Amino acid sequence: MRMQAGKLRQILTFIGLAVVTVAVCIWAYPQVRRGQLLVVQSERLLAQGKVEQALEAVREAMRLGRVPIGGLDGMLDAALRAGEARVARDLALLLMEKGRPVDSGLVGRAAGLLDADGDAGGALEILEKRRAMGPLAGPENMHLGDLLRREGRFNEALALYADLLAKNPDDTAAGADRAETYIWMGRHAEAEQAARALLSRRPDSRAARIILARAMAAAGNADAAIAEYKTLLGDKP
Repeated sequence: MRMQAGKLRQILTFIGLAVVTVAVCIWAYPQVRRGQLLVVQSERLLAQGKVEQALEAVREAMRLGRVPIGGLDGMLDAALRAGEARVARDLALLLMEKGRPVDSGLVGRAAGLLDADGDAGGALEILEKRRAMGPLAGPENMHLGDLLRREGRFNEALALYADLLAKNPDDTAAGADRAETYIWMGRHAEAEQAARALLSRRPDSRAARIILARAMAAAGNADAAIAEYKTLLGDKP
């Protein structure tokens, strides 16, 4: 009797689990299907030029968490053109999390929107994630360095500029931003040295001369800084 009772309990347990599994599938299928249909709808709306409606459809699909990645590159571009910073961020992150390569420029545009919208942390997140997948283009590298510096992650910013300068010693933007980072760190002598090194390679670099003047002023050498500013102004008052 005990054996029969034990078998009966096992059978009932199995039946209960099966019923729960079926119920979950019945509940989940419409959600999955709805997410897929919303993405299809968004692509159709986008093809019709109805960007706002397309983005609304993809927002809802993302809320459901059921977004297939096919066609999302077009949605990312649409979100960027519409100035939808957070939708663009979510789409870019979703693509990268799925291992899909995302063009550096698209991620850079999304980061620019986020930064302009006051979300520097979100901009930094997507740029760092994209850099981990492959090299960034020049503008995206410079934006990443700027964000790292603003976050107080000075050594990481310096490492980024060092990498860029190792590949291209004449990179004026990277050289100037490296010197600027030294100023932020209070390392004025190194900032001046970095600016002079850049000027030795690019004597016509106004950015390098401005950084040099700022480093001198920050170090308390006001007369030398004024002389550099006069050199920049030339005959202009």
